[in-house]
Amino acid sequence: MKIMQRAGLEKTVEELFEDFQLENRVKNLSEMTIRFYDQNLIHFFHYLEEIEIQYVREIEKRHVDKFILHLKAKELQDTTINTYLRATRAFLYFAMKESYLIKFEISLIKANKQQKEPYSEDEIKKLIKKPNFRECGFVEHRNWVLVNYLLETGNRLNTVLNLKLLDVDLENGMVVLNTTKNRKAQYNPMSEHLVKVVTEYLRIYRLKGEDYLFVNEYGEQMTRNSMQHAIARYNKKRGVERTSIHAFRHTFAKHYITSGGDAFKLQRLLGHSSLDVTLNYVNLYSKDLKDGFDNHSILASHSENKRMKRGKR
Repeated sequence: MKIMQRAGLEKTVEELFEDFQLENRVKNLSEMTIRFYDQNLIHFFHYLEEIEIQYVREIEKRHVDKFILHLKAKELQDTTINTYLRATRAFLYFAMKESYLIKFEISLIKANKQQKEPYSEDEIKKLIKKPNFRECGFVEHRNWVLVNYLLETGNRLNTVLNLKLLDVDLENGMVVLNTTKNRKAQYNPMSEHLVKVVTEYLRIYRLKGEDYLFVNEYGEQMTRNSMQHAIARYNKKRGVERTSIHAFRHTFAKHYITSGGDAFKLQRLLGHSSLDVTLNYVNLYSKDLKDGFDNHSILASHSENKRMKRGKR
């Protein structure tokens, strides 16, 4: 089958990548998505250099298949390979749309779902133990508030980074999430406990107005790296070896489900566009739901009542 090309327009891989990212910016994709393609497509591009492919028209399906085997040979996790493939697929589908490649399908590899490990009860106790505010500095106090916030809301890292004081309504116990994955503003409730934690933090450090809720020592917005490193240092100082920020989100979801929370409400709280994603958490922690379930059995309660009634005769 002949490859369809635009007359006089033969693009190198590098040239088409520039066009690809230009279109992504025109489509107003988030900077995080733009960065995702920058960071993950480089693996495919390096592979193309190794096999001496310079022009887009030279790429065939067999090259993608061999790229997958190339990644497997490096003993990468299936989820990591799929991350690289998602970026590769988006780029090559763009090339097909622009008629630089004939159409072919690119599928992700089958990957076993990894257990989403939440923090244990013992780890949570260590993390939320209140520090002595008279002795600790700003950083430890802020990190303690940050940990409380993550555990109580399950918000994503990027959402938390962009929270401003104007978004927090302490009087009504609500927070407006203006930076979300689907770009839709989201309203989340705050527990009474979290309201007290945040109120005390704001009172002591006199943050106000346009300030970000979680700032560095100079009152500036934290970066992704600085927040991740802050949590890593905080956790290790508290004797908690795992330092994953995303684990707070899993912990929130597990606690919400196992304490009787509704899956539809959890979907809204986590900002999932589909209930299917939320149900992954429900399925994951279904074993925890079984614990003590017999205590709520309708049949058991009726059987006991009948035995009690027979005993009174």
